[in-house]
Amino acid sequence: MDFGGITIRCAVSSDAATVASLHTASWRDAYATVLDPTYLAGPIADERRLFWSDRLGRPDPRRTILLAETTDATALGFGCVYRDRDPVWGSLIDNLHVLPRMRGRRIGAYLMTALAGCVEPEADLKGLHLWVYEANAAALRFYLRLGGEVVERGASQMAASRGAAILRVFWPDMAVLAA
Repeated sequence: MDFGGITIRCAVSSDAATVASLHTASWRDAYATVLDPTYLAGPIADERRLFWSDRLGRPDPRRTILLAETTDATALGFGCVYRDRDPVWGSLIDNLHVLPRMRGRRIGAYLMTALAGCVEPEADLKGLHLWVYEANAAALRFYLRLGGEVVERGASQMAASRGAAILRVFWPDMAVLAA
């Protein structure tokens, strides 16, 4: 898929280090006040590398991982979606990350459109949802601008988050995003 000079393609196992690097950079920036600083300064890079090597090395027919790149293959961001993950809320956007210096250039919106477009034709459930840290005000504003609505509040189970508040953002019809 081409979005005005940005190519979005399915990630493959050889992209694991790139995806891990994008994920690490995004978390270090967006979650600097949310996640444990010791985690962000140290083990996150190795942990994300192992995580994405495992995830990309073990295909799942309900999971799609997309990588956004420039025409010269410079990685800009990525997203991961699970089709029909929850019987109430539908498909789950498990990850959406853009390089901090590239935010505000519609890359996240292109990824959201592409992720929804990948799962919508095969989904049995129409809805799409994700979880966002409540403290991540910029991301929350972004999701609300894309038509999502906050439907639930909870606490993160990730140890490094120290129980930070998370919000479920929901789109009742992912076809709207995919269009």
